[in-house]
Amino acid sequence: MPTWNSGVTWSSGALWGPVSPPPPIVKTTRTHNLRSNMKRLPFFPTRIAERPAWFNNFATQLPLANAILAQDATLVADLVKDARYCAYVTGDWLKWARDNGEQATAAIEELYSGTGGTEFDLPVFTPPAPEAGVVPVEVGALTRILDFAVKIKREPTYTEAIGFQLGIIGGEDSAEHPVPEFTLEVERGSGCECVKIKFKKYKHKGVVVFSRRANGGWEQLGIDLASPYLDERPLLVPTQPEAREYRLQYYDDEGPNGDFSPVQGVTVNP
Repeated sequence: MPTWNSGVTWSSGALWGPVSPPPPIVKTTRTHNLRSNMKRLPFFPTRIAERPAWFNNFATQLPLANAILAQDATLVADLVKDARYCAYVTGDWLKWARDNGEQATAAIEELYSGTGGTEFDLPVFTPPAPEAGVVPVEVGALTRILDFAVKIKREPTYTEAIGFQLGIIGGEDSAEHPVPEFTLEVERGSGCECVKIKFKKYKHKGVVVFSRRANGGWEQLGIDLASPYLDERPLLVPTQPEAREYRLQYYDDEGPNGDFSPVQGVTVNP
């Protein structure tokens, strides 16, 4: 049966039919998170030892950058206080707390098993004094700083140079990702368990999800542009557990591309 765009004329006598449907698109909404650009690594240090330097840099550079950003002066001053106090607590104070934690453990061991007949005295710990001008702030300091970073990236005065100056642009992700990466989680749904597929598409538009079960052939479940994908298919036999396997492939405007990911499997129960 010809379709409307097949080149067959209306007077040819052929029967007309609809265009073949495209592969199913599960999600078409693309979400954007300004705190984590997919082309770059997260800018906030994952290693705690690197965070004091990051906070101190932010506190030092923000007033300078604000000459261009032109944000509220009171807000900027409060964020500087947040950053400087976070640097103190994450740095000097945390080191002190960890060091004294070891001393506290040793003191407890002495209390439990010490010898010599001396009276036990609890150790007294005095935290290091913060630098002049570093004062306690309200809880939620890091959240305020990250929210501010999101806000200024939308301002017309913001530039990439300012982002590097403040440390709110991560380094380029130089790792190669030839195939999608994903994890599987089994969740209870209506009638049986469902499989949640959390995936990383990196710089690609989305992924194509394939599955097979009961030693059958591979079937395409759908194209997903935003993680996670939820497989809510009913069991082939409603009363029996079912082994399912999954593999993913990148999807872009030109269609599926690249190699398949390694196969992962789970068991779904009634």
